[in-house]
Amino acid sequence: MDVPVPPWAHDLFGDHDEKVRAGIGHALRNMQANAQTAHTETAAETKHAYGWSRYSGQFARIWDELKDLPGARKVKPKAFQFSLTLVGRGLIYPFRYAETTADVSLARVPSASALIRELFSFAPAYEEDLSLFDSLQDEAEPAEVALRAGLADLPKDTSLVLVPFACNADGLLESYWGIGSLGEDRRLQWKFRPQRVQLPTEPTVRRIPAQRSENLAAVAEVPAQQGPELEQVGATARFDHGEEPEFGLAMRPAIDRQRRDRDDEKPGTPPQTEHEPEKPQASEDDEKPQ
Repeated sequence: MDVPVPPWAHDLFGDHDEKVRAGIGHALRNMQANAQTAHTETAAETKHAYGWSRYSGQFARIWDELKDLPGARKVKPKAFQFSLTLVGRGLIYPFRYAETTADVSLARVPSASALIRELFSFAPAYEEDLSLFDSLQDEAEPAEVALRAGLADLPKDTSLVLVPFACNADGLLESYWGIGSLGEDRRLQWKFRPQRVQLPTEPTVRRIPAQRSENLAAVAEVPAQQGPELEQVGATARFDHGEEPEFGLAMRPAIDRQRRDRDDEKPGTPPQTEHEPEKPQASEDDEKPQ
């Protein structure tokens, strides 16, 4: 039986609401399939390959499924590695809230980073129970969150759509979507009861066969080299029996010659032709994949 799309989704996505919901389900299934393949192909004792593939895929696969909808566009927050997907007025934020089946009404977001706080500026305000603290009602409201590049230019009526899902390296368990605010201790306060997103049984992406030994054998095969000057060793030529390449000579740049010829330079001063390395941009808002 088809479950009706909630009114808030139709308000945000219009006539594409059902396509968005279905696309999210396919995206999460593809995310899980790719992550499991990464884990199998590496044959590692840890789950790092699964965790990283799952974390990056939860953003990329949603874009893959929804990018052809009218008005869909990527939203790349500054200092964040991945892009979110905006369709209509809905900014979609997927995250894993549990590794096992758990009550989604008690879900928490992965971190309390600055990026998370900025994303939830597009969510409803958190409603605190101040009935026992009447004196606090007269206090000033919290200052508005300053948005980074990539979020600051979003329309004011943009709304954050939460997509919590539960999974582990063994399987994708469940997923939901809904609207909620960020409460204390990273817990969500749902404005509407989160609706379950149906997950298809099969992915829509081509999975790599889990025949690791055969794959590696195919990669290890080097085609035989041709040429009278190459000494054949079985079916493979030796790499050190080819023609010696010629290397062209280039003069030192003029700026280095000027530096060398200056009277005030100390003897033996090395040339400087490279720029000083730039300080890498911090990525404190990144979730640690598990």
